Amino acid sequence: MTIGAQLKAARVERHLSCDEVSRATKIQPWVLEALESDRLQEQMSPIYAKGFLISYARFLHLDPAPLLVQLQPPSQEPEMQELLPSAVSLPKVFSLKLKLPHLPPIAWRKVSRAMVVATAAVAMVFLAPRIFAKFSLPTGSTPKLASVTTLKEPKKEPKPEVSQPTLTLLSTQPLELSIEANRTTWVRVRGDGKLLTQQRLERGAKERWVAKKRLELVVAKPSLVSLTLNGQPINAQAISHNGRLLITHHGITQLPEKE
Repeated sequence: MTIGAQLKAARVERHLSCDEVSRATKIQPWVLEALESDRLQEQMSPIYAKGFLISYARFLHLDPAPLLVQLQPPSQEPEMQELLPSAVSLPKVFSLKLKLPHLPPIAWRKVSRAMVVATAAVAMVFLAPRIFAKFSLPTGSTPKLASVTTLKEPKKEPKPEVSQPTLTLLSTQPLELSIEANRTTWVRVRGDGKLLTQQRLERGAKERWVAKKRLELVVAKPSLVSLTLNGQPINAQAISHNGRLLITHHGITQLPEKE
């Protein structure tokens, strides 16, 4: 009698259903049915199958030892056994026996070295063209990597000449020059050939000089002063060049260095 038949007969003798056995043993019903139909060893590992068999047999008060002896892993199908060869042997294609002359070890070493060198030389003959073809430099002119453009220095534009401010002066009027120091600076004033002043003007200082025909003005820092002639402001460009002015009824020009 098979294992499954013995288990089913013992369960029926005790008037138990598979569900009652499952609730009592915590073994799922499909496992019990597989045990009674001798298919459990085909559905899971033999270790787990043996464990369920022992639990089920003990619950039915059967000795599990004889049942375990009958539990064998599934054998291979006959068709598969016929397909598997009993022994694998490779066909003997050919055999080659060479009779080499008897040479001393030193001679054999020289022969082997010569063979290695000859093999390497033959390999280089066939492989060298391919190797050098991969690493050969492209023919033709060398590619231009970058271009250098020489930048020409910008032409220096001549400094604009000091423009003469537009002033309305009458030849019958004396020349009256007024100065106001925005910051501390130094001035020198000559009128009609005479030295009128040569002093340091403090910030905020205001001075006035009068001449009949000619005024000569030298300012250390021309950007720090404000000038008026006969009540008319003198253009700042007129005093920007070294602060040397020659003032007459004809206009304002640059005072020569000699004067």
